Amino acid sequence: MTKRPILAGLIAAFAVSAAWADSWSDIQTDHALGLYRELDDAIAPGLGTKLSPEAVPPFRKPPAVAAIRKLDIPAATAPSYDKRQAATFNKLIAKVAREQKVDPQLLHAIIAVESGYDPTALSPKGAQGLMQLMPQTAARFGASNPADPLENLRAGARYLRFLLAEFKHDMPLVIAAYNAGEGSVSKYRNSIPPYPETRKYVAKVLASYEKRTGQSLLLAAPATPNGRVRVTLSADTPL
Repeated sequence: MTKRPILAGLIAAFAVSAAWADSWSDIQTDHALGLYRELDDAIAPGLGTKLSPEAVPPFRKPPAVAAIRKLDIPAATAPSYDKRQAATFNKLIAKVAREQKVDPQLLHAIIAVESGYDPTALSPKGAQGLMQLMPQTAARFGASNPADPLENLRAGARYLRFLLAEFKHDMPLVIAAYNAGEGSVSKYRNSIPPYPETRKYVAKVLASYEKRTGQSLLLAAPATPNGRVRVTLSADTPL
């Protein structure tokens, strides 16, 4: 009676291993032929990345399966921002959150880290507005004028909703993908990519959310070896 489940599990494990071996072989081949560029992988198909070429480390083999779920991110403090300016967007953020069926506090946490609630924010790489949309991401999710706060919020929320479905509400992966693109997260076998910028970003968004709500976004995430992520909060950070 017990042999069939064990046999089925062994067959499934072998199939996963074989599939990964084929995928890894393809990556090695492309890399050897000079066809593989990590920054390209980060932005396609994700299109949400704001990484610069300097922020992308040399390619290395993704970690072993046993190490995938370790959330190796640095300590972070919830960012400060202009509380009065943030308040001017409360109703708009609540409206978009209802429309797109996403957590408004998650939108707030991302906006706090991305732009500090500055609708005119523009990064050196071209990310724009409250949710710092790259031009490709804005177009992909329906923002013809990403400088407009409502369009910016709607497109950012649509992208976030897409990522929530793509990564089954695994919040660290969703947040990492918003920064680095879903292509990067998928390439590293559904783990946070080893980009220092992305790991800092994830920690800041987690800290921002917890500071606002008193709740951790990690509660619904798969357990980590020590059950925690090193996130520190500043007592004087305004909500």
